[in-house]
Amino acid sequence: MESDLDNTVDEQAAAWFIRLRAANVSRQDEACFLQWLEQTDAHRKAFDEISALWGDPDLLKGLTASAQKHRIAPRSDKKRLMRSKMPLALAACLVLTLAFSGQFRMLINADYTSAVGERKSVRLEDGSTVMLNTDSALALSMDGTQRWVELLKGEAYFDVKPDPDRPFIVKADYSTTRVLGTHFIVGRNGDSDEIKVLSGRVEVSENGHWKDPVVLHDGQAVSVNSTALGQPKMLDSALSISWVDGFLVFENETLESVVKQIRRYRTGMILFKDDSLRAMKINGRLSIRESGDMLKVLQKTLAVKMTYLTDWLVIVG
Repeated sequence: MESDLDNTVDEQAAAWFIRLRAANVSRQDEACFLQWLEQTDAHRKAFDEISALWGDPDLLKGLTASAQKHRIAPRSDKKRLMRSKMPLALAACLVLTLAFSGQFRMLINADYTSAVGERKSVRLEDGSTVMLNTDSALALSMDGTQRWVELLKGEAYFDVKPDPDRPFIVKADYSTTRVLGTHFIVGRNGDSDEIKVLSGRVEVSENGHWKDPVVLHDGQAVSVNSTALGQPKMLDSALSISWVDGFLVFENETLESVVKQIRRYRTGMILFKDDSLRAMKINGRLSIRESGDMLKVLQKTLAVKMTYLTDWLVIVG
């Protein structure tokens, strides 16, 4: 009951946070906010935490001078504020345009894609199978003497049918992986690629330079970035490969690492309000098939407070 009450107060604080940032805040809105703020220390604490979480110095500038006694700054001049925000708005539009154009080009080039929260299995013409993890895309070229796959985004699991005359090659952002027949995973992680072998043997090179490839065997993995091809290491966690079986399995993993994986299967943001929770060690198994419920299941299992300000924003702690 107390947890539900805390969530209600946090939701109210978030609602005020959003309302006070609007351009059409009225005097009545300000008065109602101050009345709500003074009702209980819990209200002030929740609003302070929401404000600090955003780290926005302009948060409270939409209030009147009468709020100064509550340590709330007076209203800023709207024209000046709009002028100062115009370059930022134009820059944001440019960034979004470039991002969407890049996304559009990727989708045009892709033969197969998966949506956020979706896993998709594809049987290739050579008898091999590919499973795309959440929010992933790949392009295929099966003609000629090589079977060529380009991982354009995300992560994929490959079950390759052996064919000594036609090696199976997967290119990602920084790496190229070559196999004859095996089970392995290739993932793009922004600043690096991750290759994990579940069974069999693969060769991994840096951008297709095969002079000194790294050879991976059962249960081994390697990272490749823009500057180096890493050393093989043993897979010591089920969390990064259990998605193939439809679950996130974690044993003695930190809450932060589990939440990081859950983020991949849902839209929106998950923020930690209590940083001490990041290092909490947990064990369990979550079904990816109900990706929208994974956080709620985790919350019930751990009895950790999670506040759903919207479907898009969840605060942990």
